[in-house]
Amino acid sequence: MKKILSIVLIIAFVISMPFIFNKSVTVEHPHKLDIDGNFILNEWVPSRVGEGPDWNYNLKPVKITDRVWCYFGAMEMPTKENAGNMSNSCYIKGDTEWITWDTGPSYVFAEQAYAEMKKIADMPVKTVIISHEHDDHWLGNNYYKEVHGAKIIGAESINENYFGPRHIEGKDYPGMQTRMIKALYQNATRKTVLALTDEAFEDTVEFEISGVKLEYVKVGYAHSEEDWFLYLPDDKVVLAADVVMNGRVTSNRDGLVIGQINAINAIKAREWDYLVPGHGFITDKSAADESVKYFALLTERVLDKMEDGIIADFITKEVTLNEFRDKDLYYILSPQNVFRSYEELEMYDEDDLIDYVAIEEEKKAKRLAEAEAVANELAAKVKAEEAVETAKVEEVEVMKVEVTEPVKTEAVKEEATVPTVPEVPTVPTVESI
Repeated sequence: MKKILSIVLIIAFVISMPFIFNKSVTVEHPHKLDIDGNFILNEWVPSRVGEGPDWNYNLKPVKITDRVWCYFGAMEMPTKENAGNMSNSCYIKGDTEWITWDTGPSYVFAEQAYAEMKKIADMPVKTVIISHEHDDHWLGNNYYKEVHGAKIIGAESINENYFGPRHIEGKDYPGMQTRMIKALYQNATRKTVLALTDEAFEDTVEFEISGVKLEYVKVGYAHSEEDWFLYLPDDKVVLAADVVMNGRVTSNRDGLVIGQINAINAIKAREWDYLVPGHGFITDKSAADESVKYFALLTERVLDKMEDGIIADFITKEVTLNEFRDKDLYYILSPQNVFRSYEELEMYDEDDLIDYVAIEEEKKAKRLAEAEAVANELAAKVKAEEAVETAKVEEVEVMKVEVTEPVKTEAVKEEATVPTVPEVPTVPTVESI
C-alpha cells in the first residue's frame, strides 16, 4: 500500500511541476526587433554579477529606430538574481538631449543605462517620462533628478500612492520601502531614493522636446490605476509600457480587463511601425497581437462561464487559456488574471468599451476642419490685403492726374495774363528858334 501511495505521489509531483516552476519561452521563429533586424532574445545576457559596491546590470542598448534605443529586461518576476531588471525602458534622441521613457528598477540601473547612451551621443537627460506607478518602471528617477536636473513627467497616482524622504517637525524620515527596494540586494538599491513626478497631466497631451514631437496618451485605469503610453508620430513608434506585453502573460493584479482592451484600442488607432512593450522582446507590427488575443479570449470566456452559472470559486478551473501555456509566467499569473476578471465582469457594461478609432477619426476631422478654417482665413486676409493694395494703387494714379492737370492750367493762366509793355510815346521835337 505504501509503495502504491509513493508512486501516486511521484506521479502527482511530476504532473504539478509545470504549475510549480515557471516555463521558459522557446523561440522557434524569432521576430525582428531593431532597425538592423537583430532579435534581442538571442543577444540578451542576464546579469548575475552581484559583487562590488554596485550591481553590474550588464546593459546593452538596442536600436529600435534612428531615434529610439531601448533596454530589455528578463522575462521574470523581480528577484535578487535579476536585480529588478525585468521591464523595458527606452531613450529618445533629441537634437540636444536624451529623453528617457521609464527609468528602471534602481539608481544604479539608471546610472549604468545612461553611461551606455552617452557613448552613442554625449547629451544630458533633461526630461523623464513615466508610464505608470509600478516601481520596476521608475525607481531610477532620482539618478536623473540629482545628476542631470531632469524634469519628471508622470502619472499623478505615483505622487498619491508613494512618498519619498520627508522632513516633518524637525525630523527626517526615509522614503517608502517599495516591493523592489525590499526584494533586491543592497548593492542594487543602495543609492535609490523615491523621486516622485514634477508634472502630471489630466488628459492626453502633445508637446515637442528637443525637436521630437511626442504624444503622451492617457488610457486611464488599465494595467494599473493610471496608465499612459508615448507615441512618436514622425517616427511611427509606440512606447506602450505594460498595457502591452509579449512572450509572457501579463499581470492584471492591479488592472481592469476592459481598461486593458481600451488601452490596446487606443494604440491600434494610431499609425506605427514599431511598438516597444513593457515586458517582452517583440517590437514589430505583431508586437501587440498576443495582448489583443489574450484579453479578448479572457473576456469572452469568463463572460460565457458566468452565463453558464459558474461561480467565482471555480472560474479558474473552467477558464484556463491553454493557448498561452508556453508563455513565461503563465502558471503564476494567468489564474489570478482570470479570477480578477470574473470579479470585474460581474458589473460588465458594453458602454465601458471605448471606440478609440472613432475618436481618432473625429480628432482628424476636427484638425482638418481647423486647418481648412485657418487656410480660408488666411486666403481672406490675403484677398483683403490685395484689395487694399489695389485701392492704394488706384488712389495714387488719381492723385497723379489731379496733381498734373492743375499745374498745366495755372501755367496757361500765367502765360495769358503777362502784361504787355506799353509803347513809348512819341516825344515832340523841339523846334529851333
